[in-house]
Amino acid sequence: MKNTKTIIVLLLLSLGLAGNLSAQETITLEQYLAQVEANNPDIKSADLAIQAAYGKTLELDMVYSPYLTANYNYLDDRSGSSFGSTFPIDKMTVNSWDIGANKYFSTGSNLSLGYSYTDSEVTLLSPTALFDGASPVSSFTGYEMKPFVRLQQSLLRDFNSGLTGAGIKKAKAATRAGQYLLIYKKQQVLMNAKAVYWNLTLAREVVAFRETSLTRTGKLLKWNEDKVKLDLADKADLLTAQAGYKLRQLNLQLAQEDEVKASRSFNQFLGRSGDTVDVTLEKLADKIAYYENLKTLTKTGTRADVLSAQAAYESSESADRETYYRSLPELTAFGQYTAHGLGLQYSDTWNQVANGDKPAYMLGLSFIVPLDYKTLNKVRQGYKNDFYSAKQTLAQAELAAANDWDQLVKDWSNVKSRLSLAQEIMEVQGQRVMQEQTRLERGRSTTFLVLNAENDLDDATLNVYRLVFEELMTQARAELYNTPAQSLEEK
Repeated sequence: MKNTKTIIVLLLLSLGLAGNLSAQETITLEQYLAQVEANNPDIKSADLAIQAAYGKTLELDMVYSPYLTANYNYLDDRSGSSFGSTFPIDKMTVNSWDIGANKYFSTGSNLSLGYSYTDSEVTLLSPTALFDGASPVSSFTGYEMKPFVRLQQSLLRDFNSGLTGAGIKKAKAATRAGQYLLIYKKQQVLMNAKAVYWNLTLAREVVAFRETSLTRTGKLLKWNEDKVKLDLADKADLLTAQAGYKLRQLNLQLAQEDEVKASRSFNQFLGRSGDTVDVTLEKLADKIAYYENLKTLTKTGTRADVLSAQAAYESSESADRETYYRSLPELTAFGQYTAHGLGLQYSDTWNQVANGDKPAYMLGLSFIVPLDYKTLNKVRQGYKNDFYSAKQTLAQAELAAANDWDQLVKDWSNVKSRLSLAQEIMEVQGQRVMQEQTRLERGRSTTFLVLNAENDLDDATLNVYRLVFEELMTQARAELYNTPAQSLEEK
């Protein structure tokens, strides 16, 4: 713990960040990711596609939703009587309408309730008695009413919603598979955004470190210039100092170019252009202590691509079951009751219906059997092969995810071990630089040895930066394994 605190202090002092950026607004990683989620076009597209997929699947359950049907017809028939007509009809106008309500149930039952009404106004060519004992009439109006209830039940294919249910499960599972892939794509974007955030932090800290290194080397160059002027140092030492200073100028320029590239990527994930980022970011040094006590990685779920493979497997399984039901013969039982009313008066016709004077009952069976079993068998085999393929894909996805997780756990342990060693090396190199500078001032060292110590400190410091970055990205990859299994609504 003492070494860790020493390293953090050394990093902050060497970078000199506190005074330079104190006036700038600070944006944390969580705030940056929230802005990426709100502004990144790829994430917006994925979120909209996920929501759209759920909305579309609602239509599948509408097969069980009740619906209403209604029809109206008006007929004006002036063609007169036809051969075989009972009455000498001159013309006829007919108003007819019907209304019905239907509901399909998960048992495979279909219930229909309906009512039909017809009134016919008939004009005759000559007065005619409509029935024995009645007075002849030249025209009359007749009424017919038919309320009915009909129940139909599948006994094979869709019994207990076998065929329909399998089709709905197939479509929903396929949609979930697509949603999980979109979630995985979104997670990849966010993981890349984390990399961009820490990459910009790394680039800035490398720039600050290069500036500090250049300042130290500049002092060494000035010291040699003064000594050479007084003829107290060899010109070779001055040339060595000049070369070391130029090298650090080059390193600083390269670091500044990397910062510009990192800033452009930072803005791009926010849906912006430009290479200017006027905010302060979290420091890599702060993360050393944050992850120090996290000895191993943990997960609370699995990867979204594995969940997608599981959903695809479920979809292919339902598709195989759906094809099985579709290849069966179909036997349907149905029954219908109709209350019939027919008369010349509306009230009389309605009374016939209300009293059940003229009921009609119907019972029946409908049987359908496919004959092309050769083609059906090929179709079923195709779906089975698709099911077996999805099963293998799922097994491979689970194996790959398990292996990747095991490797991540090992990488985490390895990077923490390497980081601990790199911190110790950087601390030693920092002490070495100070010692060499003290020895140089006392005339017991050379410019070459001081520059060698500076170079070694550069390498040691950059190794710490890179290992902290690697630690952060290992943790980011581990977070991909925290995806929970969700329903369509929860996404």
